[in-house]
Amino acid sequence: MQEHEKIVKIVKQKIKPTNAERKKVEDIIYFSKERIQEEISKQKIKAEIFVGGSVAKNTWTKGQHDIDFFVRFEKNHKKIGDLLKKIVKKVFRNAKVLHGSRDYCKVNYKGYELEFVPVYNIKKPSEAENSMDASLFHVEFVKNKIKKNSKLADEIRVFKEFARAQRVYGAETHISGISGYVSELLIIYYKSFLNFVKESEKMKPKIFIDINKHYKNNSEILRKLSKSKLYSPIVIIDPVLKERNASAALDNEVFSNLILSSRLFLRKPSDSFFKKKKISIKEIKKRSNNRKTLLIIKKLKKEYPKEDVFLAKLKKALKKINKYLLRNGIAVFDYGYFIDKNTIDVFFELETKKLSKYRKHTGPPVWISGSNFDKFMDKHKNIYVSGENMACDVKREFADIKKFVSKCIDKEISIII
Repeated sequence: MQEHEKIVKIVKQKIKPTNAERKKVEDIIYFSKERIQEEISKQKIKAEIFVGGSVAKNTWTKGQHDIDFFVRFEKNHKKIGDLLKKIVKKVFRNAKVLHGSRDYCKVNYKGYELEFVPVYNIKKPSEAENSMDASLFHVEFVKNKIKKNSKLADEIRVFKEFARAQRVYGAETHISGISGYVSELLIIYYKSFLNFVKESEKMKPKIFIDINKHYKNNSEILRKLSKSKLYSPIVIIDPVLKERNASAALDNEVFSNLILSSRLFLRKPSDSFFKKKKISIKEIKKRSNNRKTLLIIKKLKKEYPKEDVFLAKLKKALKKINKYLLRNGIAVFDYGYFIDKNTIDVFFELETKKLSKYRKHTGPPVWISGSNFDKFMDKHKNIYVSGENMACDVKREFADIKKFVSKCIDKEISIII
């Protein structure tokens, strides 16, 4: 592992925030906290502001330009999203209000993206109405672990840089990846980035991680957590909220990409694994040309007020189109979208260029009950056996693949706009 260690050592040095960056971040934090707290007092609201996220835990990386602030309201306040908006907009007039389980504010200030999130002041994590209320406890948990083992901070940074480069970082619905907090928990559990990649050789769904040992075993986790929290390939019991799977956002495809990248790094160590490759529609065109596939691109105007919500819906719509195309005998090589400055480019790369006049329609097993057997016989002609099922030839409703796929995209996009 000598070569791996050498690369990781170099990466650690490259991604550690500089003194100048730290100074700038400290100045922004000081200004923001002072002004917001001042406005809280002016409006006679019982609340306090604190810094959260990777900046508070000292796990942020060089060039990272986001800082999370949490405004902690006393329980007697209602509609804390509205209260937060009134406070933040007095200090930062350019603040944008974003919608989530509670409304929160986003501000661009001196080249940094500041997020102000409303939470309730709770005495213990179990009182949390949602996971954000436990943010201060999350910060304290990670900070305490780093205090006991100072090497963890750099290891977490390396993992985050790797995850970003491999496009698996981010718990937003349209990414379905690994959040900053999950990155921290994984490294706290595996002790180092290299330990994690070594373990990737044995990783397969479902993986259970319970750092604080809230449960006796995996069977108890399966019994006590609701099914909706157990879909992810890795189930990480939140150390401060035992009813929560911290990695619930992670889906199988993103997990698979993480494991593939980790195993490739083990076999061919290189610092390129920590550099995010810019993939553009131009690259997709070049790849399609090499593969001799049919590429269909739709340009959408980037003018959606809730872009994260739209992208989550878009991801779901593209999956639906993919399934529909496969059912119609159209082999899909790849599909997805790219965000440009002014547009969102949706693409489908098709292995199939020309279609037969008829497609095979597979029906029920030949031994299906008499009435259902007769229904299939009455509806279709020239029935034959395919494996154990009845099948028949159905004339296609379309001849031009490009027009058909474009029509499918237009239809689904019109639904989600």
